[in-house]
Amino acid sequence: MLVPVAIFVACLCVGVFAGARWLPDLAEGTVGGLAFFVACGLLSAASAIVGLHIYSIVHGLGGTTGSFRSELVASGLNSMLWEAGSLVGIATAIYLLAPTVEITGQASGLERAEAD
Repeated sequence: MLVPVAIFVACLCVGVFAGARWLPDLAEGTVGGLAFFVACGLLSAASAIVGLHIYSIVHGLGGTTGSFRSELVASGLNSMLWEAGSLVGIATAIYLLAPTVEITGQASGLERAEAD
């Protein structure tokens, strides 16, 4: 019983770290901060679900033989992608609807080249 809990916690930590590290910044304030927090939380939950599903598929393959193995893997992958994909989709929608950081006072490289 300790192995699934350890996998869940490890995947949750990896998901939080990856989301906080690689998601671009959002606008400062309560809306941007809350959207970033929710998006990171949903992405980490999706990674934890993927880890638990992989564990359950591998654990289930230990006692099976024959054609039931492929059915077990297929159904496990189907449910894993459905559950994790739903969370990633919701996180993406929240992140894309959140206010972004506005860059003011800086001209882009194309504008500078045209000015010269």
